[in-house]
Amino acid sequence: MKTIKATILLPIILLLFCPIFSLAQTIESIENDLLISLKKIDNFGYLSRRTEETAFDSLITENKILKQKIMKYALSNKEILTYNFPKLKDYQFYKATSPDKTFCIFSWNLQTGGSMQFYNNVFVYEQYGKMYTYTIEKEEGTPGGFYSEIFQLTDELNTFYMGCENRILSGRDCYQAVNVFDFEKEEFNTQYSKIKTKSGFTNTLGFSYNFFSVENHKERPVKLIFFNKSLQTITIPVVDTKGNVTSKNIIYKYNGDYFVKQNSKK
Repeated sequence: MKTIKATILLPIILLLFCPIFSLAQTIESIENDLLISLKKIDNFGYLSRRTEETAFDSLITENKILKQKIMKYALSNKEILTYNFPKLKDYQFYKATSPDKTFCIFSWNLQTGGSMQFYNNVFVYEQYGKMYTYTIEKEEGTPGGFYSEIFQLTDELNTFYMGCENRILSGRDCYQAVNVFDFEKEEFNTQYSKIKTKSGFTNTLGFSYNFFSVENHKERPVKLIFFNKSLQTITIPVVDTKGNVTSKNIIYKYNGDYFVKQNSKK
């Protein structure tokens, strides 16, 4: 009788625990699932550009599914902070990670634009052993950008982060900016104003430029903003009236409270 009872109970026990096992997915299986969505987005994007209206509806839906997948997996697997997702790089999918490995930004091309590219982002961070996610709802027609790098600065009170954002506005026109972020548990601050300019305090420092003036740069994405950790400075290029990036630079130095523009040396 004991053998018969054990035989009956075992399948029941396995069924009860099956949902738990399915949630404990490896980071490789997560990558493969995200890849499925990215391939669909790539395909629906191609079809929608051929004016197939149903494909565009499917494209919008699949982008929403991808966003929900990233948020779900981020909350259940902290390895998402450190894994590089090599299989996804050929699908205009980007991941920038902070030096301390507690904050990352996922970005991907929605494939809904033409020469102007539209992107979405999921911000993922860890605090006190718990994972959090955050997204920004953009106004219709706002292209957004992808994040290629995250800088980090620690002062006497706090550690905050600076994401390097890249926007493609046309075949010629691009935009690059550094955006300051701060977070504390469920409070993600996208308006952390740590930069002092002539017009006041801001959380962002950016510029538009002509891509053809920097096409000789070998790195992709093109890197025009630099952060020096030891000097605590942000360096951005001077852009002329035609949008061409020049060899001159503007430097903002952190004074313990804000990044302040330095006087140019003659």
